Amino acid sequence: MNQVIFLGTGGARVLVFKQLLASGGLWIEQADTHISLDPGPGALVQAAKRKLDPTKLDAIILSHRHLDHSADVNVMTEAMTTGGFNKRGLLLAPRDAYEDDPVLLRYLRDYLKQTLVIEEGGSYQIGDVTVHSPIRHDHPGEVYGFVFESPGCRWSSIADPRYFPALADHSRAAVIVLHTVRLEESDIYHLSIPDAKRLIEAIKPQTAIITHFGMTVWRAKPWEVAERLSQETGIKVIAARDGMRFELPGDQMGED
Repeated sequence: MNQVIFLGTGGARVLVFKQLLASGGLWIEQADTHISLDPGPGALVQAAKRKLDPTKLDAIILSHRHLDHSADVNVMTEAMTTGGFNKRGLLLAPRDAYEDDPVLLRYLRDYLKQTLVIEEGGSYQIGDVTVHSPIRHDHPGEVYGFVFESPGCRWSSIADPRYFPALADHSRAAVIVLHTVRLEESDIYHLSIPDAKRLIEAIKPQTAIITHFGMTVWRAKPWEVAERLSQETGIKVIAARDGMRFELPGDQMGED
């Protein structure tokens, strides 16, 4: 079964600091490949709580180096490689996650079988899953969204950008996961709920999932926000919950 497991739905500093919602990112099981996407604070604890075995991971992917997306990358790398005794696994991350102020400790790099740098327009093979990084996001530092593709299954994750129209063209899939920090539009470099509506209407997926909530979305009750988006767009919109498992459907949508 192809599925995404939400090891946390919290985003933005205050909500993460208070742990009003968990912040462990996504656990992906697709085409017999296991991937940790954006292991933020508590990813390892949340994986254990959900009876997921990080020693079985094939890869860890970071959309960017900010702590709510990367804080547990070191402990997840330790776990994936069984403390370095089993040299295996891949880390895929932007260049600035490796350089002057790296989020991955240098001694851990030798534990991994491979480290790769994300580039705009890149494609990377992890088992039978092809991970595309079609366009750099408009956000401080290097930030990328992804399209995950395997036979019969294609879905996308849009990380932490400020909205720009080209996002829709590069994120088309049957399922889209939108990291929606803000309830209303602002000058802050994060997606808002109105931005999510624009993307949903442009992409027209089978299902859209909102997650990575900031305080304003959380106070507005994400499940009610998702219901309003469903009514307004005519698309099924789900508000992710901590620990939610979502089965990925077969994708009938073509490539970009």
